[in-house]
Amino acid sequence: MQNVASAHGSIVLEARQASKFLAHGVGEVKKAFVDLDLDVHRGQRIAIFSVNPYEARTLLDCLSGVEQPDQGSVLHHGLVSWPLGANQAFHKKLSGYMNARFAAEIYSQSGSIEHDLLLIQELTGADDRTFHEPLSSWRVPMRKSLELAVSLAFEFDVTLVGKISGWDHRAVHPASVRIRDLFERRIDGRTLLIAAPGQNRLALDYCDEGMVILDGRLAYRGDPEVCQLMVKEETQRLKAERRQRVNARISRLVADVEGDDFDSEDPDMEDAQESYSDADLFPGSSSMPFSESVVASNRQDRPV
Repeated sequence: MQNVASAHGSIVLEARQASKFLAHGVGEVKKAFVDLDLDVHRGQRIAIFSVNPYEARTLLDCLSGVEQPDQGSVLHHGLVSWPLGANQAFHKKLSGYMNARFAAEIYSQSGSIEHDLLLIQELTGADDRTFHEPLSSWRVPMRKSLELAVSLAFEFDVTLVGKISGWDHRAVHPASVRIRDLFERRIDGRTLLIAAPGQNRLALDYCDEGMVILDGRLAYRGDPEVCQLMVKEETQRLKAERRQRVNARISRLVADVEGDDFDSEDPDMEDAQESYSDADLFPGSSSMPFSESVVASNRQDRPV
């Protein structure tokens, strides 16, 4: 991998002994990644593969700066985007224009705010009236388009892609084509990292390198198709282990239930049954069976 790195520019993103743990249940934690050392060079296009989607996406969050690692450090040597497709801090009581304006005030280059706002509106597909209405009145697909449009409206040295919904990069619909053209312009000659879980086609189409996170560790870095195969095999292995554990538990439960079942052929139990009479069960009653006592009582009460 040294040859691959040397073919690109200087380091734009790095992680040093970085670790991140996530709460899971009461008193339990999951490790997203542990003791990760990573160098990302200018111009590299890397897909991050993992069996558990939260591993790749949490790593992307930490590399972007949205989250901080619990241990170690992440260093930026350029302008790094937030993960495209991630939940953004849009306020539903504000209009699409005001939400876009807020982002433009931070990320737009000097003198290009109005141009970027027009680009966002075009990509969103909203007319002037809708663009100035509160987001709470927007349809969900249009809100998703706004999130993607705001993410692509600004230029970054490093573009990070989380889980994108509402956009098929292979679609021929004019709106999808416009977004694809802008996406490809934004990553041209720049660095790209994509969280592959749930969007392998996007990762394989745009990335020429991959890395695999297995059980919180960097297990492989190289051919993205090899990464995809490794994740597939590991997923199948984990499913087989889970199936075996479930079957073993079911077998133990069945054995416990069968062991607790009443064995009518046990001679000790037969003796115990014979030792009980209706008189023992119903004190004060006669020694005749309960059903016969009821019949006899009815006969005695019957008028002659």
